[in-house]
Amino acid sequence: MRPDIALIGPGKVGCAISRRLYRSGYPITAVIGRDIERATDACQFIGCTTNVATTDLTRASQARVILLAVPDDHISAVSATLNSKANSLTGKTLVHFSGLHKASCMQKEGETQAFSTISIHPLLPFADRTLASQRLSGCPCALEGDEISMALGTELITAFEGQPFLIKSDKKDLYHAAACISSNYLVTLLSGAETLLAECGISKAEGLSLLSPLLRATLDNVIKLGTEQGLTGPIVRGDMATVAKHIDAMAQISNEQLNSYLVLADQTVSLARKSTRLDEHTAQKLHFFLQDKRIKFKTNNI
Repeated sequence: MRPDIALIGPGKVGCAISRRLYRSGYPITAVIGRDIERATDACQFIGCTTNVATTDLTRASQARVILLAVPDDHISAVSATLNSKANSLTGKTLVHFSGLHKASCMQKEGETQAFSTISIHPLLPFADRTLASQRLSGCPCALEGDEISMALGTELITAFEGQPFLIKSDKKDLYHAAACISSNYLVTLLSGAETLLAECGISKAEGLSLLSPLLRATLDNVIKLGTEQGLTGPIVRGDMATVAKHIDAMAQISNEQLNSYLVLADQTVSLARKSTRLDEHTAQKLHFFLQDKRIKFKTNNI
């Protein structure tokens, strides 16, 4: 029999995951929000009865598994409040979905707790709860926490059709940084590309449409060939003249974009060298050229 579940935090992450778990046969005993309207809306999205919608945190203790789908900075405080108010959390399992924080942040440091803790982090952007719920199928999910709870964590991830992989507790900072670079900072880079295209008279909506085939092909190449052999463009070809023209053009438009370009270009030279497609002599020339430009940029903007 599937263990029953209580959800604390009816946001996009909690709704998307709870919907999949409910459809896989996990009973939902409570959906707890700061206001009853959001909790009720979450129940309707999940598919469970709206009778379980509540603002009463203590209702969570009625479930065997408690999902803390709250902002990262609130996880410890919510778990501490729950532990102090609940009649008993003995034998329960608390689950949070932060890619950064350890599962143990839900326990009071230095004290032996009667409940277990797990962190599950789907490698997925949760911009929309419906899309996210659909994309959970096949999604890699980092699993970390009490050793005795790994089986339950694997069971939950498998139930919503994710793909579990273990991450060490002391490596979560680096793991989460990698996820942010891959997702969040890609969006920031695209925003910069939009800015440059706008200077060419291309609207934001049109710019994204034009860039989409390039983005998809680049990701396909990297997934198939790896980052080193998937790299294309002027730097891996050793085309310093093209890079120089980019820099001169951006210097007239945006200091912010120019600074980002110089930093990324220098890192791309190192990647191109590792790929063995850029010879050492040309790589050094590019490094010195870019470093000189960065020094001049900093001097001019002090």
